[in-house]
Amino acid sequence: MKIPNSWELPKYHFGQRVKQGEITGLEYHPPGTQRAYELGEGWSYTVLVDEYSDYIEIYKERQIEVATQESRKEVQELIDQHLIRIAALTEQLNEGQE
Repeated sequence: MKIPNSWELPKYHFGQRVKQGEITGLEYHPPGTQRAYELGEGWSYTVLVDEYSDYIEIYKERQIEVATQESRKEVQELIDQHLIRIAALTEQLNEGQE
């Protein structure tokens, strides 16, 4: 994504895990636009709050909080769960080819 020089750079990035969830979208609201009037000037972030229900929220940059040690632990647990599932699926795939 190319950001015009006249815009400030976003503090957070697509896919980043923050305290509120996972950032799934970014939108910049330049001064004097309808979106800036509605949501405030600057960056807003679409955050996937609950990956199991696809529940999202929109947050202004000042509302975003960096992931805590607890949320990092949750991410590691998710990674571990996915690795176990990948191993099981790989085993099933290999059994099917014998």
